[in-house]
Parts: sequence; structure tokens; C-alpha cells
Amino acid sequence: MDLKNEKCIIVGKTGSGKTHLMNKLIGKGLKPCLKWTTRPPRKFENQFIDYNFVSDMEFNEAINENNFLSYQKFEVTPNGKESQTWYYGITQHEFENSQVLIMTPGEFNEITDEQRKKCFVVYLDIDRSVRESRLFKRDDKNDSIKRRLDADEIDFSDFNDYDLKVRDPEFTAEDVWDLMD
Repeated sequence: MDLKNEKCIIVGKTGSGKTHLMNKLIGKGLKPCLKWTTRPPRKFENQFIDYNFVSDMEFNEAINENNFLSYQKFEVTPNGKESQTWYYGITQHEFENSQVLIMTPGEFNEITDEQRKKCFVVYLDIDRSVRESRLFKRDDKNDSIKRRLDADEIDFSDFNDYDLKVRDPEFTAEDVWDLMD
């Protein structure tokens, strides 16, 4: 197996295939970044595999201890429920010790120029209709699909710092792997 010198940062809108690509790269031997979140797990997610699911108190303690490279706050209204606040974050430790990460544009903007030089950034820019279809198949009840798709249009409107832009919904991990240093 070829060893890779770069971290692979995967950036993409909801339903674009970020987790799929990450899992394929993990299968090739890259060490994943485990993000923290305060949102409840989706039906197919597992603690310490997909995320580190923590309480608001644990997340705030980590903020106060300056443990995060980056974190974000999202106001969401799960289907038929009252508004909630969810946090997502990447700790300094996870960033430094992982080889493949999923990041939002906001998280990505927090890395330094020096850190960026050591990364291969893949932007999954998959058509909205494909992503919407994928999200409906997931049957994810945690948040409104429309809200997520609309928010992505804003979050990604100026995103242009990537090494590879993927528009084909049938992309393969080998395409990414072969282009990494």
C-alpha cells in the first residue's frame, strides 16, 4: 500500500458523498478524524466511529480549554420539533493526528496557511437534485432537508480553495487516492 504524505480534507454539501469517500479512504489505510457534535446520532451512526457525540456541557468545557481547531454552531428545527442548537468541532489533537477529514467551509477557513500546504482538498460539488434524492433515501429525521440544502448554497457560495473538484456523482475513491501526494 502506498503511504500518503498529505492529509485529505473532504468538503462538500450535504448528501454529496463525503462520508462514503472518507470510508473508502479509511479502507485504504488513512486514519480518520473524529469530529465532536452535540446533535443526536442518526439511526446509522455510532459513537466513536462516526462522531464523538457529547453533551452541550462537554462541548463547552472543550471550548473553554481551547481544545478546538475549529467549531461551529447551528440553529436547527428538526422536523416537527422546536428549535435547537447543535455544535460541531474538530479538536487540535484530531486534526494533527488524522489523515482524512470532513470539513465545512467555515471549519476549513480556520486552518493556517502552513497546515493547508500539507493537505489535498477535495470539493464534492454534486448536483442538488442528486443530493436531495440521497437525503430522502436516508430518511433522516434530525433536521429539515430543505433547510440543509438551502444553507449549503450560502455556505459554499464563495468556496474555491480546493485541489480537486468532483461533479460526477459516481466518483471513485481511487480517483482521489491516485492524485494525493
